[in-house]
Amino acid sequence: MATVRKALKNIASGKGPQKLRPPTNFESDDSAEIELASLLPNAIPTQYPPLVLVHVLLLSAALVLLPQTPLPDLPLPPPARGLDKPQHPFLVPITARPVLTLAWACLGATLLVPWWAGSLRRWLHDGTLGSRNIQLRLRGDPHKRRDIWNAFVFTGYTALMLHAVIILFGAPFVQYVSVPHVSPLAFRLFLLILPPSLPPRYVPHTALLAFLLSIYTVFPPAYALGPPRLGLPLLSASASSAILQNDLWIRIFVERNTKKPAERCLLYPTYGAFLGAWFGVIPIGLDWDRPWQAYPLTPAAGASLGYMIGALLAFGVNVILFFADADRLDPSGGADKGDLKSTRQKDREEKRAILPGLSRKKD
Repeated sequence: MATVRKALKNIASGKGPQKLRPPTNFESDDSAEIELASLLPNAIPTQYPPLVLVHVLLLSAALVLLPQTPLPDLPLPPPARGLDKPQHPFLVPITARPVLTLAWACLGATLLVPWWAGSLRRWLHDGTLGSRNIQLRLRGDPHKRRDIWNAFVFTGYTALMLHAVIILFGAPFVQYVSVPHVSPLAFRLFLLILPPSLPPRYVPHTALLAFLLSIYTVFPPAYALGPPRLGLPLLSASASSAILQNDLWIRIFVERNTKKPAERCLLYPTYGAFLGAWFGVIPIGLDWDRPWQAYPLTPAAGASLGYMIGALLAFGVNVILFFADADRLDPSGGADKGDLKSTRQKDREEKRAILPGLSRKKD
């Protein structure tokens, strides 16, 4: 990959192929990546493909294997459906206690997603994921603790908002509650303002689902870009930076206008997690009465699967756009392929015009 980067740099500068030497220090390889990024807008660091694949594999393993951890009996509610339906033994620990399964999923996501968000943050700020970041991490980042605190606080605010939104979209709050002559929406608003005396059985389910969605969708951009300034009690910033921060979030997540590969790595998993949770609700309404249909296993699984598919989709799009940009470079000096084809066609026409004249002179 380093050979490709060096060759593309020589192509763009009009130089021929040169003998490549290995980098002598940490900064030489990263400077080559930064120069390549200036030539190719969609250039990706060499560390990006293995990082995204490792992140997806570790996250999927955590979601499947952590619920298999044996724990003593906890005072958790038993499964509500499918008690008499057969299922694979591997799924028994996952479906036996949905609250515990969601707690393990949140723990795995809380450990792995910030690690991935930190890589995206370095990519956005430094333009590389190379070894120069090792020196930066050894020296220490004075703003790292503040940014992590801001990201987690903003994620908590988003989890509270998503909790209310999920309930308004139809998530169960209590069990066996019936209020006559009251519309379902008005009753749910009443539950949000003044919960009844009955125990809110499904509050942990919805709270964990909201937190899992917030970790997938909000924490990576909040840590990599910084949270938007919405008047929340976060660490303050200047007014100009607040305006730029809000415009950046609007451009990426509302207008879906991504200008860098790292921005696609933030956008696609966010949309994938929300769409996965949306479609994951569908199996709950089916009358199969299986243990894995218990709330909120399917929305959480859909959000996790959508997040991982979005990360892989961003990887595929970034690779395609990178090779498309590299393919536009002319091997003779950086022109487009269309210009190269037109130049070759003109040369052929000139040769055809000259050859008949030469044949006539010989005759």
